[in-house]
Amino acid sequence: MKASRLSQGNGLAPRAAVSPLATAAWLACAVTLLAAAPAGVRAEGGIATKSTMIWNIAKFIRWPEAAFAKGNGDFVFTILGQDSLAEALAADMSTRTLATRPVFVRVVGRPQDVVGSQIVYVATSARGRLPEVLRLLHNGPVLTLADSPGFITDGGMVDFTLERDGRVRFEIHQERAEQAGLKVSAKLLAIARVVESNPAATR
Repeated sequence: MKASRLSQGNGLAPRAAVSPLATAAWLACAVTLLAAAPAGVRAEGGIATKSTMIWNIAKFIRWPEAAFAKGNGDFVFTILGQDSLAEALAADMSTRTLATRPVFVRVVGRPQDVVGSQIVYVATSARGRLPEVLRLLHNGPVLTLADSPGFITDGGMVDFTLERDGRVRFEIHQERAEQAGLKVSAKLLAIARVVESNPAATR
């Protein structure tokens, strides 16, 4: 049996990479499904949609090669803490390949264990540790995301938000991501709520 890509073990092997055209279509579909989700829905279907959205968002972000210099070639996705979306991500992402690299999922409980990651998901149970996480990452090329109100305001990069009509949408702080060395695709920005450092410029 092949080794698991989840640090806690799940017995699954990485999936094959998806073509850019298929991925674009998948992302558009996922965005449509997410936008259609009514406010307050926390059913498994909503969690699964957000997990798929995070996967597709990651496929439209480019990391510098330097981000992988200290690792063994894996794409390290670290989950800090616990919540329903964290559980879904641990199961889903551990079977993936991203940027031609197998995804290795780490589920950790201490902020210091996020070092060496390319993506860090801060679960609800660890939300209060965000300042420590950001300090440890030193503005390096790491995509930070959560499913928690105010995450971007407090220094994160990607989050989900409720629109006035009660529908769910993802938001991204483009400037913060690019200052960390990440390149965000224009296709992703076209369907995201882009948050600016100047609140008046948010679109």
